[in-house]
Amino acid sequence: MDTPNIRRGAGILTASALLIALCHPLPASADDPPQYWAVTGVADNDTLHMRDVPHGDSRILADIPPKARGLKGLGCLKPEPSLDRWMTMTADERANAKLEWCRVDYKGRQGWVASRFLRPDK
Repeated sequence: MDTPNIRRGAGILTASALLIALCHPLPASADDPPQYWAVTGVADNDTLHMRDVPHGDSRILADIPPKARGLKGLGCLKPEPSLDRWMTMTADERANAKLEWCRVDYKGRQGWVASRFLRPDK
């Protein structure tokens, strides 16, 4: 076997695969948060609290109406306390620590909202 020809063939194959990948990018994964959110699951006579940090006991920065749309998504996370902290938490604190939070921009204000009150918006 001619080793230079095998290497050349492997190089051409690799370059071809890279070119195809660049021309046809993969779709966004299901884990990628949407670019915009709409509020859901909030009663008509209530509001969604935007908070300064991703925790239900943190300071409220703004109240978002229950039917609001077009909240710009800035990323989501699920805070994970250290094991030492987890061991000293109450049941309520542990339940709150398992919630996913999303950072949003609503009318020029940025803060965190619980993701269970968001749905993808176009």
